[in-house]
Amino acid sequence: MGRLQGQNFVLRSGATIHAKLSSAFIENKNFDNVILCLSGFGCSHYNFIELEKDLGETFPMVLLDNRGMGESSSVESDYTLEDVVEDALEVMNALDCKSFHLMGISMGGFISQIMTLKSPERILSLTLMCTTSAGDEFIPMPVMTEEMLTGFYALEEPRRTEMAVEATAHPNIKERAFGRFKGIVELRRAHPVRVDQVLKQKRAVDIFLEKRLLLENISTPTLIVTGDADRFVNPKNGEILHNRIPNSQFHTIPETDHLFFLEKPRQLGEIVKNFLSQILSEKEQLSQGVNP
Repeated sequence: MGRLQGQNFVLRSGATIHAKLSSAFIENKNFDNVILCLSGFGCSHYNFIELEKDLGETFPMVLLDNRGMGESSSVESDYTLEDVVEDALEVMNALDCKSFHLMGISMGGFISQIMTLKSPERILSLTLMCTTSAGDEFIPMPVMTEEMLTGFYALEEPRRTEMAVEATAHPNIKERAFGRFKGIVELRRAHPVRVDQVLKQKRAVDIFLEKRLLLENISTPTLIVTGDADRFVNPKNGEILHNRIPNSQFHTIPETDHLFFLEKPRQLGEIVKNFLSQILSEKEQLSQGVNP
């Protein structure tokens, strides 16, 4: 298991972005094949905690807390996901990472799509998990208003977090793996959010979903993964992404929902490791003048 170490990055704007760095980053000072990890809506770096156990000792990993989330500073004004992209790129500049692998979970997938289109020369590979994109061809996510969010976060614990996990983990997880269910609940409860920051993040997501991206312009090797029973982001959206992004592959993880990365992290880890190994192998062959 990798060891995580926190680090704060003060941006030019004066805001502070927090990240957790994996042991491969800390101990080896290895800046090759760094993985930048971008979390989902209302979440922080903990989305990648389990995946880091499989990858973090081999790959230098940067688990980012998006602005307003986790240990990153709060924001006063509304913003766009393009602003979040700039935050992340500024952190990677501070770490002297000129190029890197990119992983995005759910909303983190939105941010990753924007970043890959904006700075394709920096992205070695792209992994999109349980995510979708803007455009009429994608199946919309369930309606979530600011009033609904405010009401939800007004609920008392532990029921609030249990309800959130029940809505995004596979319906049979309590029967099949109750310990895993409780672990996910405890992990989420250990990383609370600030409601005003969640509402600002929602507004940024709403803006993102208004404009269709030119996904066909993404030439970066791309891995798309979804839970086969995702009730929040329809798994068919993963197939649509696969059809829209030329150099992509698509995988589903059986008997998992929107939280498949916490439900079956070892299975996800194998898929990701195989994908990254393929990327590194092709890179090595090209460096040797061999056409893969």
